[in-house]
Amino acid sequence: RGFSSLRSASMRALSWLLLCSFRGTSALQPPRPGVSRRPLLQHALALGVLAPGAAAAAAEKKPSLKEVVAQLDAGTPKEERNAHGEKADHFPQIAFEGGQGQGKKVVFTVPHQNLSPPSFSYIEYMWIKDEESGAILTARKFRPSDPDLVITAFGSSGQRLTAASKDDKFGIWQGTFRVP
Repeated sequence: RGFSSLRSASMRALSWLLLCSFRGTSALQPPRPGVSRRPLLQHALALGVLAPGAAAAAAEKKPSLKEVVAQLDAGTPKEERNAHGEKADHFPQIAFEGGQGQGKKVVFTVPHQNLSPPSFSYIEYMWIKDEESGAILTARKFRPSDPDLVITAFGSSGQRLTAASKDDKFGIWQGTFRVP
């Protein structure tokens, strides 16, 4: 008989118990006093009886912000970067602070001003990437009305980092630098 027949029998029994426990009730009626369906429902979920779409829901998981900017970064050809708009408004400005235990603090700003009306451009994303590993160290998403276009990360001495921002109209602007 094996495991699969045991699981089939368990699923049939569980289905029968579920039907019996819900028979004669409606969503508006409270459960009978002293009868807890929680263990039964938890067991049904564990066997996959009640959640056939759970795998599909997990597959549709929303990507993280770091994943979003990594896709933007990977999907934008080098010749399209730093190509549109004014350099003075979009090119990354980098400053370094201290030498804390985590390394040097990298402060990345963009001189561009986000202005709300739809006729103006705004910075949608900013991120800092480690050039050696390709890992996104930090990222932030901005709204058109966000006034402070600043993000920070920590870098080790000699580490090559790329600071990049994406403007909704002028694309990606980036600069690569070494942490002192």
